Amino acid sequence: MENMNLKRRLLSATASCLALAAASSAWAQEHEFNIPAQGLDSALTQYSEQSDQQVLYASAVVEGREAPAVIGTYTEEEALDLLLDDELTYMQGAGDAIIIRTAASEQVETIDNDDDNNNGDYEDDSDLETDEVIVTGTNIRGVKNPTVPVLQFDKEDIDLSGAATLDDFLRTIPQNFASETQLTAESGNPFDSGRNRTQGTSVDLRGLGAGSTLTLLNGRRMTASGETSNVDINVLPLGIIERVDVLTDGATAVYGSDAVGGVINFVTRKDYEGFDINARYGTVTEGSKEDFGVGGAGGFNWGSGGIFAGVDYQETKPLLISERDFVDLTITPQPESTFGSDTERFSVAGGIAQEFGARVRFGVDVLFTDSQSEAPDLGNPSAASLSEQSALFINSRLEYDVTERITAAFYMDYGRNRADRTVLDSLTDVALTGQQFDNDLFVYEGRLSGELFNVPGGAVSFSLGGLYREEDFKTLALAGGDPLVEGTRNIKAGYGELLVPIIGGESQLAFIQRLELSLAGRYEDYSDFGDSFDPKIGVYWEVNDALSLRASYAEAFRAPDLFSINNEQIFAISVFPAFFFTAIAPEEIIFDTPFPAYIFLRPSGGNPDLQPERAKTWSAGFTYKPDFIDGLSLQGNYFNINYTNRLESPGILLPIQDPNFTQLVNIPPDPAEVQDIFDRATAGEITLLNFFNFSPDEVQVLYAPSFVNIAERDVSGFDINLNYTMETELGQFSLGANASYLIDYVGRAIDGAPSSEQVNILYRPVDFRMRGNLSWSNNGFTAFTAINYIDGYRDNIDGSIANGIDAWTTVDLSLAYDTGERFDNLLLDGVRIGFSVTNLFDNDPPFVTTPFGLNYDSANANPFGRQINFTIAKSF
Repeated sequence: MENMNLKRRLLSATASCLALAAASSAWAQEHEFNIPAQGLDSALTQYSEQSDQQVLYASAVVEGREAPAVIGTYTEEEALDLLLDDELTYMQGAGDAIIIRTAASEQVETIDNDDDNNNGDYEDDSDLETDEVIVTGTNIRGVKNPTVPVLQFDKEDIDLSGAATLDDFLRTIPQNFASETQLTAESGNPFDSGRNRTQGTSVDLRGLGAGSTLTLLNGRRMTASGETSNVDINVLPLGIIERVDVLTDGATAVYGSDAVGGVINFVTRKDYEGFDINARYGTVTEGSKEDFGVGGAGGFNWGSGGIFAGVDYQETKPLLISERDFVDLTITPQPESTFGSDTERFSVAGGIAQEFGARVRFGVDVLFTDSQSEAPDLGNPSAASLSEQSALFINSRLEYDVTERITAAFYMDYGRNRADRTVLDSLTDVALTGQQFDNDLFVYEGRLSGELFNVPGGAVSFSLGGLYREEDFKTLALAGGDPLVEGTRNIKAGYGELLVPIIGGESQLAFIQRLELSLAGRYEDYSDFGDSFDPKIGVYWEVNDALSLRASYAEAFRAPDLFSINNEQIFAISVFPAFFFTAIAPEEIIFDTPFPAYIFLRPSGGNPDLQPERAKTWSAGFTYKPDFIDGLSLQGNYFNINYTNRLESPGILLPIQDPNFTQLVNIPPDPAEVQDIFDRATAGEITLLNFFNFSPDEVQVLYAPSFVNIAERDVSGFDINLNYTMETELGQFSLGANASYLIDYVGRAIDGAPSSEQVNILYRPVDFRMRGNLSWSNNGFTAFTAINYIDGYRDNIDGSIANGIDAWTTVDLSLAYDTGERFDNLLLDGVRIGFSVTNLFDNDPPFVTTPFGLNYDSANANPFGRQINFTIAKSF
C-alpha cells in the first residue's frame, strides 16, 4: 500500500510538472506593450487586451493599487511581473485564465500520508481570497468563454457617461432598444402592450422585446416586476453598480429561459476595504427636472472573510411637458403633466463572505430597494398615477473544493417584488382604482465546475449542474380580497458545459495558435409547458497574436409569463370610428350615429392558449489587434436570430391599419364563432361586456386575443467596436466607438402572412445607432466626450406615406479629477470630482406627430434636452 501511495504521488507530481510546463510555454510569447502608469485595475484591463490573456481578480485585490508604466517588448509573464507589486502574485486557473491574488493567499499543496485519494489539502491561510469572481457567459468557474461576445462597462464608463440612472446609461448602449421604459409607458406607443402599469424600465437587446433579455444580478436571475416577466432595473441603484456586462448572443443553454436576445448582468460591489461616500446633483438647463442622490459604502476584511454594505438614496423631479416647445398643448391641454415622475428611491446592499478552512467558502449577497413615484395621468386630467415598489434579492452560495481542480457549489436564491399602482383623484388624493402585483422567485441549484483533464491544447474545463426554480405571481385589488389573477409554475433543469482547448500552447500550428470548442446544453421541464432541450456550440480560433475568430449557434426557449396565461379572458363589444380603418374595413357602415363607426368584438385579458416562444440564433465575429498599431483593438460581430411563436400584443390599431396584421381580425366574422361567444357568456363561462346590447349578427369585426403568438421575426445585423489607446507626453488618449446596424428586422403577423420589414419605423428599432468617444487623462485629470448618433427613419407603419424622421445627433462631455494619494493628506486624498453635460448643444428630439401631442419617439429619443450633472466622492 505504501508503494502504491508513493507511485500515486510520483504520478501526481509528474502530471503537475507537465501541466506547469504546458502552461509556461504559453507565456513565452512576446508582445508589444504600451501600458501607462495608472491604477492597477485599468492597467490589468489593458494588459489583458494587449496580451490576449484572460485575467481574473476580485475588486478588493487591486483596490487603491497603482501600476508602473510597462512600455516595450515583453513576454506575458515579464509584463505581468512588472505590473504587480510584492504583495500580489498570480496563478494559472481553469482554461489558462490568470488569477491575481494576494501573495499570502497562494494555495500550497501538501502531502498527507493518510490521504489515499491524493486530492490534496491546502494550507489554512489567514488571507485567502473570499470574493467570488463573476464571469458572464459561462457557468464554468474561473474561465472566460472566448466564443461569446460580451460588452463590458465598468464604473468609470458609467460615471463618465453623465447618467443619473441605469436607464440613462443603458440608452447610451446601441445594442439596447428602449422598448419598455417610463417614457414609453406614458407616450401612447401603439406597440406597447399596455401592461407596463408600474412604469418600469427593462432592457431590450436587439428590439426583440424586454422579456427576451435575461437580467441578472451578480450572475443570478432577478425577479420579475409588475404583471410581465420583465425585470424592472429601476430597483437597482446606480451607485452600487461596479460593472455592467452585456452578452449579445442567445444564452438559454447556459442560463435558461428568457435569454433569447442576450443577457445583461449587473455586478455590484461586494468586497471593499474602507469607506466611501458620494453625492450627486443633476438638472436640465431649461425646465424643472432635477436629480439628487447621496450614497455610501464601506467594508473590511478579516483575513478569512469580509463584509460589505452600501446605501443609496435618489430623488428625481420630472420635467413638465409644457416646458418643451415641440409638445402640442392643444391636443394635450394638461400643462401639469410630466415627462417622467416625481420619484424617491432608497436602496441598501450588503454582502458577507467567509472561508472555513482551506476548502469551504460561504457567501450571501442582499439587495433591498423601496421606491415610490407619482405623475399626472396623461389620459385623465383629474387623476394622478402613484406607483410604489419594494424589491428584495437574497443570493447565497456554499462552495467546496472537492479536489485541487474541481469545485462543488450550492446556491439558494430568493427574490420578491411588490409593485402597486394606484390612480388617485388629483384634488382629493382618494384612490380611484389600484392593483398590487406580487412576484416571488425561489431557486435551488447545485453545480460541479472546474477542470477534467489536460489535452495537448490545455485543460478541458466543465460545469455540470441541476436546479429547481419556482415562480409565483398574483394580482390583488388594493382594497383586499382574493387574488384577481394567480399563477405558479416550477421548473426543473439540468445543464452541462464543456470548454475544450483543441490546439494551444506547444501544440499550436501555423495559422492556428489556439483553437477552442465550447459545448453547452440545458434540459428544462416546465410544470405548465412541458420540456425543452436547448443546445449551444461555439468555436474560437486564434489565428495569431493579431487576429482571432469566433462563431456560435444556439437554440432558445421562452415560456409566456404567468399573467398572460392565467388572467381572465374578457370579451367586449364596442364601436370604433370608421376613419381608423385604413387597411381593412367592413363593406357597410351599420352604426352611423353620431359618427360613422363599426361594431367590433375583441377579447382582452389573458390567453390560455399561448405557446412558448422559440428561437435559433447564430453569430460570427472577429477581434483584430494589429502589431503595427500599438493599443488598437477592432471587434466585429454578426448575428442572426430566427424568433418563432413570438408573443406580442398587437393592440386595436395595428390589425386594422397595417396590412401585415390584418389577418388578426375577421371581417366579416364567422357567425357561428360569434354566437358561441354569446352562448358561453349566457352560460356564465366567460364575461361579455355588451353595454349597448348589440346582437350577434350586428358584430362586423372579430379580433384575435389581445396577446398572441406572432408567427415569426427574423433579426440580423452586426456590431462594431473600436478601441485605441495612445500614450504621449501630454497624457493618455483613448478613442472608442460602439455601433450596431440592423440589416433586417422582419416580422410576420401570423402563419401565411407576408413578411414585412419593421425596422426604421416609429416606435421600432432604427437600423443604425452609434456612440463614439474620445478621452484624455493625465495626473488624475480626465476629459471625456462622446457623440451619439441615431439614423433617420419614417413615421408611418405601412410605408404608404413618406414622412421622414430626422437623424438625431447629440454630444456629451465629462470632466473629472481624482486626487488619488497625491497630497498625502487625509482630507484631500481619495477625492473624486466630476462634472458632465449630456446633449451639450441642447438638440430637441426629432419631431414626429404622436398620440397625446407629445411629438417625439419615446423609444428612440428622450425629451430632456441639455442635462448637467455634478458628483463628488470621498474614499477613506
